Amino acid sequence: LYYQLKEVLKQQIRAGHLAPHTAIPSEPELVTQYQVSRATVRQALAELVHEGLLYRQHGKGTFVSEPRIQQTLGELISFTETMRRRGKQPGGMLLVSELVRGSDAVRNQLRLADTEQAIRFERLRTADNTPIALEIDYLPYPRATHVYERAKEVADGSLYSLMNAEGLSPSIAEQTFKADRATQREAELLRIGSGEPGLRFICTTFDPIGLPVLYTESFYPGTRYEFQVTMRITR
Repeated sequence: LYYQLKEVLKQQIRAGHLAPHTAIPSEPELVTQYQVSRATVRQALAELVHEGLLYRQHGKGTFVSEPRIQQTLGELISFTETMRRRGKQPGGMLLVSELVRGSDAVRNQLRLADTEQAIRFERLRTADNTPIALEIDYLPYPRATHVYERAKEVADGSLYSLMNAEGLSPSIAEQTFKADRATQREAELLRIGSGEPGLRFICTTFDPIGLPVLYTESFYPGTRYEFQVTMRITR
């Protein structure tokens, strides 16, 4: 019974009958409407929350989540272009623009000499003004000097486009991701609950001759973004 109720509510959400951020009927109302027990309603709602279709606000009720934005892995495109393809308005905020020495991981990935520094951008990425990801980018300095001088342009624009304009030419990327939980700062900036699950990405981008031009660490809340992977059997 709980599964049937869950599927009914899921269909209403996907059909748009329950719009994002609107409250769903209360538990007693669902009990009356569908003639099921309160335990059945609670289990159905719990699973929909777990799947990211609903979210709860303490003392206020249960609400419909924004549809997740989907990105296909295997194609190297910017966040900005991904949002546009999904019919969303890309945007964001540049939180930090600075020169740093960088951690050992950053220095190794960018192959920096001992005397070289890294450019560090910290950006909040949005779609239709909803926070989607917190992204930290590192570029080799002084190779990317002109990108650093034009830092304000990456606040709500494409870093890949700016890099191309300055001759860095992102061509191929090696990416790893794992399940993780938002830190306190990530939760505050993304306007989600502290410890909310999501995906943490680490990506190194190379130019056409194989030199690293960008190292990125980012966090995406699981309720707002998903990645699709197509795989083929190698014979």
